[in-house]
Amino acid sequence: MSASENAASPAGSEGRPPSEEAGPLTIVLLGRTGTGRSSSGNTILGRSAFWVEVSPCSITTRCKRQNGTVDGRSVSVIDTPGFLHTQMSPQELMDEVGESVALTSPGPHVFLVTLQPGRFTQEEREALGWIKARFGPGATSFTTVLFTWADQLRGKRIEDFLEESPELFEFVSSCHGGYQTFDNTKESPEQVQQLLKKVDKLVRDNGGKCYSGEMLEEAESALREAQEKILEEQKGKFSHKGAEGKEDAAAGLERSRKVDEEERKRAEKLFWCELVTALGKGAAEGAGIMGKDKGKGKAVKKVKVVERAAALAASPLSICSAAKAVGGAVREGSKVLFKHRKTLLH
Repeated sequence: MSASENAASPAGSEGRPPSEEAGPLTIVLLGRTGTGRSSSGNTILGRSAFWVEVSPCSITTRCKRQNGTVDGRSVSVIDTPGFLHTQMSPQELMDEVGESVALTSPGPHVFLVTLQPGRFTQEEREALGWIKARFGPGATSFTTVLFTWADQLRGKRIEDFLEESPELFEFVSSCHGGYQTFDNTKESPEQVQQLLKKVDKLVRDNGGKCYSGEMLEEAESALREAQEKILEEQKGKFSHKGAEGKEDAAAGLERSRKVDEEERKRAEKLFWCELVTALGKGAAEGAGIMGKDKGKGKAVKKVKVVERAAALAASPLSICSAAKAVGGAVREGSKVLFKHRKTLLH
């Protein structure tokens, strides 16, 4: 049975309360550039609320909020810049995406993480790492995965697609809001109703609470702490080599200087992308959200994921878990820092 068949029936059918009884919803769209964030926002609101254009770079550079009435209820959708493929620096991107929480009050009910059916590439892994690092491991309690452009599945069940990537399956399983598919090539009120039914269930499971500004501050604090620890640990190892390998810019040609500068910027950007991804991965593993059950069968992995998700859902993130999250982030981040040590010493 497909995700759409598994989802709720349209409004007015049995099992669903009248739309008038449902409260307002606030949705934040997150994802890599080109995964259909803005298109999905337009599909949800039923109008061209966000600019959509075919481009190798992210069209959205600032968080944008649009409001509408969907199935008789108030819905607010916040579109955010795409991860990794923008002209913004990594820090500017993280700050801007963080603004999505500030645009809501008291906070978003759900983060919709957009993914396209296809190969689960390194870019997808990095995008998911950014999300976990920016909003913290606790954000999974407010997250639903939205597979866009479902027509690309060509009849394949989304469950079968997930079976092909244990890593993607584990991430989706860690999201308390589950997953939903969208066919962005056609207008279908039913698929929007199915999505909102799942979001309503997530809101009920969270006791009506939203992802708050306090949660974002805690995630920012943990991220800064992990970064500071990593840099402090490595500072002593590499400080005595700080002068090695530096070129005399005055002696080089202007053209060579520009080439060197461009290479340096690319190397730094790659470093920060990998560092943030590693921090998110390490924090999630440390908090017990994502596991490292390598070499085991799929059935065993599924059981592990379900057990971890159930345990996290049963209790809030404790101080001990938070410390483990920071420790995991430091561990994974240190590996990236060591890998790019030559870039840092340049």
